[in-house]
Amino acid sequence: MKSLHLTGLLALAVVSLHGQTSPVYWSATKPDCSSLMNGETPIQITSGNTVLGYSCYVSGTFVWLAAGGMWGTTLRVSAPALNDIDADFTFYDTSGGNNVSLDSTLNNDNTTLASGNEVEVSLFANQPLEVEVLGNTSDAPNYGSTAEGSVYATFYCPDAATCANVLPQLLYSALPSQPWSLSVPIAWDDQLSSQWSAVAIDDPSISNTVGFVIYNEDNASANTYTIYVYDANGNPPVSGTTPSVPPSQSATGEGGTYADLLENVVSNIPTGPIKILIDGGSLLSAVEVLQINGTSATTLQVAFDTAPGAASAAMKRPRSSVRRLHMPSSRKVASRSFRK
Repeated sequence: MKSLHLTGLLALAVVSLHGQTSPVYWSATKPDCSSLMNGETPIQITSGNTVLGYSCYVSGTFVWLAAGGMWGTTLRVSAPALNDIDADFTFYDTSGGNNVSLDSTLNNDNTTLASGNEVEVSLFANQPLEVEVLGNTSDAPNYGSTAEGSVYATFYCPDAATCANVLPQLLYSALPSQPWSLSVPIAWDDQLSSQWSAVAIDDPSISNTVGFVIYNEDNASANTYTIYVYDANGNPPVSGTTPSVPPSQSATGEGGTYADLLENVVSNIPTGPIKILIDGGSLLSAVEVLQINGTSATTLQVAFDTAPGAASAAMKRPRSSVRRLHMPSSRKVASRSFRK
């Protein structure tokens, strides 16, 4: 079970327009959270032995983190206009079995430095947040090596409508060495699948390369993934298989992540537009596919899909019914609002 307490973050408490000294992301009575995360029940918010109220929550994973070396990772989110929220980001290695301690700054304020495996900030309604992840704490201050892994994000809200409107994103930047800035959506815990697809071009002769990331959502089984590549006519595909990716770890609740170039897994990739289908069998996953075109790069849209040979009824866009191991039945609150 992951920690839900801020580690090493300087909290700046101010008075809001409503006279609050810090955001209130809970309700005095239990809200109806059943529309979220497959019939979710509210979580209890406490301060010491005092019950302050109850929050709904939404949670998910950014399947790849790259910070340090030539890469920078930025996490962005804002509180909806409806209410205050609490944003919690926790960092893991590629196995999912270990937290990693990273340095980060808030809202481009280089004097406000957090060091640890978690950044947690409460936000007033309409307040934006940017967390710039610099690299491994042990690699400061130059951050010459790249920290890789995943980010688990949880957002607490006083009602379901507020949580339903939270929309975070992660951005990779390779500036200034490469003119790449890639925006990545979150893989929500209730929006997972066992098969995914994307359309791309992988042709070295015109400097087109495809990268991908696979996150194993299963809480029991390691898994290999078959990648099928179809040509522009939809002919029978060429394919390859990834190495084994670890499952969600009992100590952390986070799964393993595997990243590679498509050409390292699949041979004889057709030229022209291709369909990439990533098949995890019966196990749930989240994926990310990147298109690199010479000096430019973008994150491609991915879709739920169906394994080759499966019945057409499988097109019903499956959702996960797994309740994540990260979530305790209650959590403590501390003063950690941030406003410049």
